[in-house]
Amino acid sequence: MNPAELVTDQHQLEQFCEHARQHQLLAIDTEFVRTRTLFAKLGLIQARSGDEVVLIDPIAGLDLAPFWKLLPDPDVVKVIHAGGEDYEIFWQKTGELPNNLFDSQVAAAFAEIGDAMGYAALVEHYFSVTLDKSQSRTDWLKRPLTDSQLTYAAADVQYLYDIYPKLLAMVEEKGHYDLVLAESSYQAKKRAQQVPTDLLYLFIGNAWQLDPQQLAVLKELAAWRQTRAEQENIPLSFVAKEHVVMELARKLPERTDKLYSITDLPPMTRKYAGDELIALISKARESSEADAPAPLYRLTDMPGYKNTFNAIKAHIQTVANKQQIPIALIASRRQINDIIHWAWQIPPEFYSRLPQPDLFADWRGAILREPLEKLLQR
Repeated sequence: MNPAELVTDQHQLEQFCEHARQHQLLAIDTEFVRTRTLFAKLGLIQARSGDEVVLIDPIAGLDLAPFWKLLPDPDVVKVIHAGGEDYEIFWQKTGELPNNLFDSQVAAAFAEIGDAMGYAALVEHYFSVTLDKSQSRTDWLKRPLTDSQLTYAAADVQYLYDIYPKLLAMVEEKGHYDLVLAESSYQAKKRAQQVPTDLLYLFIGNAWQLDPQQLAVLKELAAWRQTRAEQENIPLSFVAKEHVVMELARKLPERTDKLYSITDLPPMTRKYAGDELIALISKARESSEADAPAPLYRLTDMPGYKNTFNAIKAHIQTVANKQQIPIALIASRRQINDIIHWAWQIPPEFYSRLPQPDLFADWRGAILREPLEKLLQR
């Protein structure tokens, strides 16, 4: 098959899926458009198994079920590079995530080739090939796609398939294969997790600056923004950016004409949702003190923060040395702050409703949670 051939035939798709199942190895990428929507619009699926490369057209009326069934198949290794938004698409389309997943960006980090390494850099590293980036801003929903666009798309899996055995050998030699699979799987799982809308306010930057009444308003505004974006399938920023939500909670406007003083509030939101916003703010302001959210605090100002942060970092460094991996692959400064925020500011009754912070979840949680919980006690 020509590497740049677009698959629009059902039989051809099914033949490839059977071919991939027999080879037990599948390199995958997707092209999508997400410029004015909250959810990505899938424009193309690239896949390679053995010597066969296919570019599957998801808007040609094909039944993609045979392909989707490959994703959870534990007998087929799925190779993806930095699959964040790919995982979101898979989850939206199927309600499932890839099983037996090998993320080449994760593997490159554990092989100590490079942290957060881009696909083009990885291709350059292994094959001394510079990929053509001229088609990166293509509208993948338009048809027909040009030969140049199809060739560009095919390259995303053509080299990825050949990179896999090289990275596999390196991570196996270092003894990190299981960690690569665990982290690849965890990155996919995170894309399927959602914070309940009524708890989104807990994760808005600078929410600690607000008093209980303002926090009650922020709680309602954050939930409203997420719900509206999902219902209309528009980016959150099209409804209101985070700093705009904070300004609304601070100023507590009482009339729609007061919304003109809110910096950066989108005119369409003011025009079509102004009355709804004012009613929501008014109702939240009337909530009783007992019903208001507990106050939040700036993490770095909390008593014991610095000593706790340093103790956690020191423990993780010890674990990293023992595992013989760079500490950055286990925990970043943000991830350490996340567990301090979780332990010190998130009410325990919310724990079961929220995604666990990274250092308490999955493979990290297995080696870190118990000792870190002791360090977090006050």
